[in-house]
Amino acid sequence: MAVQVDGQRTIEQAYPLRSVPLLVAGDRVSCERDDGVLRVQSLRVRDSVLERADRQGVKPLAANLTHLGIVSANPPGIDTLLIDQFCLAAHQAGVSALIIVNKADRLNASERAEAQAMLDTYRDIGYPAVLVDTKSEGGLLPLLNELPGRAFTLVGASGVGKSSIIQRLLPDKELRVGAISAATGFGSHTTSVTFWYELPHNGAIIDSPGVRQYSVAHLPPDAVRKGYHELRRASDSCRFGNCTHTVEPGCGVLAALAEGSITPWRYENYRKLAEL
Repeated sequence: MAVQVDGQRTIEQAYPLRSVPLLVAGDRVSCERDDGVLRVQSLRVRDSVLERADRQGVKPLAANLTHLGIVSANPPGIDTLLIDQFCLAAHQAGVSALIIVNKADRLNASERAEAQAMLDTYRDIGYPAVLVDTKSEGGLLPLLNELPGRAFTLVGASGVGKSSIIQRLLPDKELRVGAISAATGFGSHTTSVTFWYELPHNGAIIDSPGVRQYSVAHLPPDAVRKGYHELRRASDSCRFGNCTHTVEPGCGVLAALAEGSITPWRYENYRKLAEL
């Protein structure tokens, strides 16, 4: 782990006490040195935690993120339903979503206009959203402009270019992995190893095999409603507190949909995810 000693940041292996819960990339801990061995005494309060359900229960994947970077691309295809699922996952984790459409260099004029219109929808809701590519000079500049002060990890379908983005953001990745492996004794070939990499201007990115395979479990309808920010804002005008935003009279969401302030495809995605 990276530790700070006398104002100097370094990488050093630390051993948690048995009382310390499972640690993940991004965690902040309190350490003490005992006979030259650095020991983790306690886990500090997490600002956010990205979790995944498995057979043993809920397992943390990464902590103290500020954003979930949701990557789409064409090919393989831009799926707004999947994007919205990850937006809900970000909301559940207590972080924001950063919408990234990759492979802009492969879009024709019509496809680019469609992608920009989709990104504009997410921006209007309040999400940062960018169109990028990893092939052209300056192709990642829109993303780089969003990263200062933000800690994020990438999620998305297979083939959208998550690894290519990380490689462009971290051209010295192998050197960093080697340094971490030498300091901690964990081989870089270990597929379960998760790394937290610092970026310029107080940014950071987590590269985690577990996050790459992250799937969004079904959420109850109430959680879906709360995770759709524009629906939640419009629901302040609903006549009924338990409104499902489908058939109820005096529904603020249906009124906003009719007025055009809620995008129809977002509303349809909401109904699918809430199973309404």
